[in-house]
Amino acid sequence: MQSTLADVIPVGLMSRYNIPVDRFYGRQMDVVTRADSTHVHSDRRCGARPSTRPQEARRARFDAAIASRMCGCCRVETVTADNTLSDVLVGLVSLCELLAEEAEEAENREEPDYVPDFLGSNFNWDHWRTVQTDLSQTAHGLQAHPWLHDWARSTLERAVACVERRCREQQSIINKTTLHQATVELQQAGATTQSARIWQEWRHRQDSTDNTSPDCAVYDLNARLQRPDGDSAYAGAKTVEVSVRLPPLGSDPDAFTTVEPLSLWETTAIVAYTTSADWIRGIVTLAAPPIVAQELLNPARALDIFHHPSSAGRKSPPSPAR
Repeated sequence: MQSTLADVIPVGLMSRYNIPVDRFYGRQMDVVTRADSTHVHSDRRCGARPSTRPQEARRARFDAAIASRMCGCCRVETVTADNTLSDVLVGLVSLCELLAEEAEEAENREEPDYVPDFLGSNFNWDHWRTVQTDLSQTAHGLQAHPWLHDWARSTLERAVACVERRCREQQSIINKTTLHQATVELQQAGATTQSARIWQEWRHRQDSTDNTSPDCAVYDLNARLQRPDGDSAYAGAKTVEVSVRLPPLGSDPDAFTTVEPLSLWETTAIVAYTTSADWIRGIVTLAAPPIVAQELLNPARALDIFHHPSSAGRKSPPSPAR
């Protein structure tokens, strides 16, 4: 007989993005009401509506009347076969919040005086990784909850489109000549003989500020900041097709997902030569120059990557329009 576990469902957070809460009607919840507010809360300490007025606390069953008045702190209690639903819902809400920020930025782009500054100090170079990781983790969690996955389908589609757009932005500012030269230096300097242990230790670090990857001396942010030029020198060159599975962002000691397990050279090479991707599964296919593909396939890097033998010698696709 399958055991059940208690779970606390954040219905208040769900309501912000119209995630259906009616399926939880009838569940028990703590209700706190204040004399000067029409809102109901589950948390006595909620600061959404500060008040010194008397409070009334009681147990109630969640229903439509409470749902219409509830604060973002409201939670209901339920039992499930596992206790992952609340985590999945929080992840889905976080993805919705991220997409709301993306939508606001998209509106700003429509302003007549908007000028994108991809080389400015405020440009987030690797935001595509944040979106892709949230997308992949959320979609994976939703698989265990078909009703929620069906609701979230359009949200996942918007997240995929967001990753695609962010990657196109990256491609427009990457200097492939500089990237190619850095790859040559990596191999000439013998960086490809770095032991797997060095890469393993760096990838599993917990300090998000430690960006000194084993190839950082050859390709760092200064190299990436060079304006894109000279890429036409590699147009029509032979390419090798490889597919790589993107690792999720790691967690620092405070549980923030901010530690990037890929080096700057690796993320740049992946984005620069991407031809297709399953962003939900995190599998990206590249058509890269042989020397770049060889470096990505280097066993010391221990990437989850494989080579498509039939692609050897294939002509590279045309460069994206500037």
